[in-house]
Amino acid sequence: MKNYMQSANDYYRHFIHPRDFIEFQSGFFISEGIFRISGETQIHWLLQIICFQQKELDAQLIEFWKLKRKEGLDYLLQCKDSSGNILFEKTFISPDFSFDEIIIWKVGAYLILPGEYNEFIKLIRNDETNHGFKSLDENKKELN
Repeated sequence: MKNYMQSANDYYRHFIHPRDFIEFQSGFFISEGIFRISGETQIHWLLQIICFQQKELDAQLIEFWKLKRKEGLDYLLQCKDSSGNILFEKTFISPDFSFDEIIIWKVGAYLILPGEYNEFIKLIRNDETNHGFKSLDENKKELN
């Protein structure tokens, strides 16, 4: 049962093995965990900001994005680099996202949950070419 006053990362902590990535938009890929969360909590808008904001930021290998409730429906979205420097910060209203926070890591063109990072690195290091990229439409069909 969802406790909306908790972190979405805690609720979806069982996503730790990012085997398949879904092509999101403009060359970006999201993990199965991110795909599930975005579908169930209506945060596609957040993923679009993370993907498209990078064009305005200096190229960073890793970015740490955090959406955190300030009060009511007001959320602060903040992006930091690996040195802790704030790269982006803005307040948004999100009536559909009910959790207190979510943290998403952008590693190159991949959006992953922090708990998926270790397995993601193993996947990249093994240079897996057969880890199954799927389109967003293919994944939607599988969920139905």
